[in-house]
Amino acid sequence: MNNLPAGMHSPCGRHAPPCFLAVNGVQRSFTPLPDPPDMLKLKPLHYFKTVVEHGSISAASKVLYTAQPPISKALLQLESHWDVRLFERTPRGMTPTDAGRHLYQRASDLLQLADNIDSEMRTFSEGQRGVVRIGCVDMGIVLLTNAIVALRSERPDLQFSLHQGDPLYLEELLERRQIDAALVHLPLTLNTCDVTSRVLQQLHVRVLCLADGPLAGSSSLSLAELAAHPLVLLRRQRGFGMYERVLSCFNEAGLTPEVVAQASDLPVMKQLVRQGVALALVPSLADALPEAGMLALDVPQLDVAADRLALIYHQQHAESAVLKPLLAFFSEDPSIPSVPGLP
Repeated sequence: MNNLPAGMHSPCGRHAPPCFLAVNGVQRSFTPLPDPPDMLKLKPLHYFKTVVEHGSISAASKVLYTAQPPISKALLQLESHWDVRLFERTPRGMTPTDAGRHLYQRASDLLQLADNIDSEMRTFSEGQRGVVRIGCVDMGIVLLTNAIVALRSERPDLQFSLHQGDPLYLEELLERRQIDAALVHLPLTLNTCDVTSRVLQQLHVRVLCLADGPLAGSSSLSLAELAAHPLVLLRRQRGFGMYERVLSCFNEAGLTPEVVAQASDLPVMKQLVRQGVALALVPSLADALPEAGMLALDVPQLDVAADRLALIYHQQHAESAVLKPLLAFFSEDPSIPSVPGLP
């Protein structure tokens, strides 16, 4: 900004030499600010990035649902802007030059940053409207519904956008700022440095079986007894978790379990139990009740294989209008026991 009094404007051009203006009878000089450099627009960079990833303008136009001429024009504008060639154009397609490869990396970073900014600002907007976006694995549903009931009693205006899925799916939603927080099993799969985890409970490994089946009179099972039955195990789509620890426990006991299926989805596992195909080894809260028609039996030898249930969120959003009430609830809820030895 220049130093003119409010409401007064320079009669000089932006590139003019120092100008003089009389203010209250006193002549003052000032130098107008120069024109800002041409601002990069995101759309041409998005077009450029898509062409690099798909190898041609025609392929990019199909992905972008945009006619080819605007894409060609955007590429020419970028090349003209920096006076560089961004592509080697051949009959087989378009290959980025050294300048093109450099721009691709920088444009990817910029577009991702722009997307994050947009998501974060929408978070502020939704927070002002009282929308809490939260994800949850099956084992966290009881804790999440308790939180919703408590928060709604204090803030009847609050609304919730709920997302359910496996830990990897929810971590990806959080990384893309599409949710504010998630209840997931630890350890985390993605290496996201700005995500904070708050451990809520130590889970237990339990066996789901039919209430009228051969194990109806049992309250717990040993690994040796489990090894005599077909099993379905919960396995993450990526990363290390309960599946690997359960197999390690069997291996250390000198036993080989009969694993007939692996699944990342608890409803699928429960359906296999209902059909009598296998017993299911699942994570469970300490006080969780089994569904009708099923029993949940303890397996003391698998206590070391259980995951921890945690609330994950971006630390920089901890004081936001959306997240603060949720964090406060999980810090103060007396129904959530402390877990000795956990961070």
